[in-house]
Amino acid sequence: MDRYLWNNPSVPLAAATASPSWFLLLCAAGAVLLLLVLIARVRLHPALALVVAALFLGVASGMPLKQIPLSFSAGVGNLMGHIAIVLGLGAILGNLLARSGGATALGRLLVDNCGERGLPWALLGLGILVGMPVFFEVGLVLLMPIVAAAASRSARPPMLVGLPLLAGLSIVHGTLPPHPAAMLAATQFHADLGRTILWGLIVGLPAAALAGPGLSWFLIRRWTTKHSKKSVGVVEQEAAIFGVPAQLNLDADNEEANSQVKSEPVEPIPPPAGPLRATCAILLPIALIFLGSWADSLSAPGSGANLVFRFIGSPDVALLVAVLVALVTLGGRIQTGRHHGRELLRQVTTESFEPIANVLVILAAAGGLSGILRDSGAAQATISLALGAHMPPLVLAWLLAAVVRVSMGSATVAMAVASAVLAPTVGHLGVRPELLVLATGTGSLILSHVNDPGFWMIQSFFKLEMKETLSTWTVLETILSIAGLGGTLVLAAVLR
Repeated sequence: MDRYLWNNPSVPLAAATASPSWFLLLCAAGAVLLLLVLIARVRLHPALALVVAALFLGVASGMPLKQIPLSFSAGVGNLMGHIAIVLGLGAILGNLLARSGGATALGRLLVDNCGERGLPWALLGLGILVGMPVFFEVGLVLLMPIVAAAASRSARPPMLVGLPLLAGLSIVHGTLPPHPAAMLAATQFHADLGRTILWGLIVGLPAAALAGPGLSWFLIRRWTTKHSKKSVGVVEQEAAIFGVPAQLNLDADNEEANSQVKSEPVEPIPPPAGPLRATCAILLPIALIFLGSWADSLSAPGSGANLVFRFIGSPDVALLVAVLVALVTLGGRIQTGRHHGRELLRQVTTESFEPIANVLVILAAAGGLSGILRDSGAAQATISLALGAHMPPLVLAWLLAAVVRVSMGSATVAMAVASAVLAPTVGHLGVRPELLVLATGTGSLILSHVNDPGFWMIQSFFKLEMKETLSTWTVLETILSIAGLGGTLVLAAVLR
């Protein structure tokens, strides 16, 4: 999601090589500390805390006062320009899957056929499969109903059930083309795409297995010990925002409308959508996006067919097509005995936006903070610290990407900066360029925290406290990064 933050030309990449400013480093650290205090101690809403921390950083770093709101707005626009419509369309598709019973059917199929031990591995494979052609946030939005349904069926918290899925989505987002950052790094390093994808899977699968099913198994054991008597209640009350609702609430705030609804005859409840319909609804946008990604392989570049493939393969268009198709295939299966028809579909569509309003505001504020971090020079000052270190090339590439990730919160910006800085020296580093792609990719995943919009997306989607998000999502990303570096170093030793 954060790939779109690297669009402001006002901060050239050369700034990453400037002398480090300890004052700017202290300002950035102070902003993060202030954010933690406002949220954890003062209990301020994360969106408000993010705005306060961003403005504090701008003022403390010495930015011109008139530039601070401009940088904040630019950061918001860069992020929301892409993610807002994706989240909105994904929310509609997710709500249709939930209301029609399709998500429950698919979750039940996974739980019943994979068993307690097989479910994490099934979700991991699903995350990797879905994540290869689509962006992280698109895959997350599409698969959230399955996580919520599987969590409800297994009587466990959605976050713990969803960790393998998140691991699969994240590792392919960070390391495999055609994702933008990985593609950029492969281009910068002149890496072979086929070997990059193959070696990325070799390195990524063990890392995702450790961070996904491995971490999930450990945390579920701890959770079961502490909450065995109240586990079902916790899952029902704290379901993810795309979870399966108990009942469709029509015109809840209009008493006159409610009385009219009650007087109307109840229609027979249609049979719920089966797992096949749900699977098709999920895979349709993925197939369209995959079609766009491979447009040049399927048709001549610049041809009419190529342009059509690219058009329908963009995430916005692909999700729009999927939503329109789902309104036809799933709309008639919504589990209510009243108002079947266009008005019901319109009401379901409207209600789909309510759960993501909070998410959008938090993500917008996080994008604003990223804009201030970038334009104040605080992020670049942090980056320059890594450039004076003398260490093995793969470790340097990983560390450089990790430093950018921690300071700016952007995995894609981290990979872009690391590849841009190291690209001129690739011929002198003595390592395979494909391994440099993997090193920068795994480094860009480390330690997702309060300056990462993805952190707030996970917290909002799964309805977690900050401490819970840090102890699950942040730990998962850190394990992916460190295990990925270890796998890259082992692969480099084998290939030498």
